[in-house]
Amino acid sequence: MSWFGPALSPDQHDVCKVVDELLGGVDPDDVATVRELPGALAALGLWTVGVPEEFGGGGADWPITALVIERLSRVVPELGVACAHAHAAALAVPGDAHDDLRALLHSGAIEVVVLDSSARHVRVDRAGGQWTGQIDRFDAFDPDRAHVVVLGDESVLIEPAGISVGRTQRTTGLTSLRTVTLTLDCTSTSVRPLPSDAAAVRSILLRGLAVVAAGIAGAAVDAASGYAAQRHQFGGPLAALPVVRASLDDHVQRTAALTHAVFAGAPDSLGAIAVVRLSCDLALEVADAALQVHGGYGYLREYRAERSLRDALSLRASVDIAGATSILQLG
Repeated sequence: MSWFGPALSPDQHDVCKVVDELLGGVDPDDVATVRELPGALAALGLWTVGVPEEFGGGGADWPITALVIERLSRVVPELGVACAHAHAAALAVPGDAHDDLRALLHSGAIEVVVLDSSARHVRVDRAGGQWTGQIDRFDAFDPDRAHVVVLGDESVLIEPAGISVGRTQRTTGLTSLRTVTLTLDCTSTSVRPLPSDAAAVRSILLRGLAVVAAGIAGAAVDAASGYAAQRHQFGGPLAALPVVRASLDDHVQRTAALTHAVFAGAPDSLGAIAVVRLSCDLALEVADAALQVHGGYGYLREYRAERSLRDALSLRASVDIAGATSILQLG
């Protein structure tokens, strides 16, 4: 796989090699295999590599964290999404009271999905000791067993016992994740209050999702470049045609600009929302252009281009909801 980001240090090269070797030969449509990979990554110390050591993580800096998410998203974007949520969740549950949960999270044994109480699809009410509400869209590998972190003025973690999983929704991409509705009807025994900084947790999640978009764009560019190099038309490779060459060059440059941007320093809350939305839009444009390079063949599942486009569509749809926090509320 190519690399479109900043120059890598020797340590970053090593991390890149480990992740690429782990994912080598993985079929992104093999859901059973994909669901085992968080545990395999945890065994290598990479699943929550960027979580501070005092919270039980690897303590790596942002470039290493982003590199892991980007490489995962090149092959299985769903893993990149789940890894971003794992990092945000680990920051959301600090303190000795949550040691049991954090240990399971770092091992990849449980799934924790982070949501924002101000998002359009989240409606949670608290009356006395009872928590009720509905989440209209919830994406997880296993929604029946997933924990939910709801960020807000009073952030909480809701355990599976207090959650009822509704119907499965049809989605375009990110097919290893199940998209469902959730109904909440639980007492305080299923809810843990969290003393976390909601803005910081939200920002790390959105930054991670922006990196997922960069990974999808990178995979689409690789697919288009590889196809154009091997497909011969008019007496030579498709890549030799000026219009195709110009399209490939343009989207390599756009993907490089995106990858450099998401590896940069941490933005504030509003900046994180802006970056992730622009990243998702660009990933969708690059994936669409990659499919056009393939022509009609791009719509066949044997080519990566159609999957990149589907994944980019679903990622943007989920981020449009997840990042729906009002700008006025951020002031």
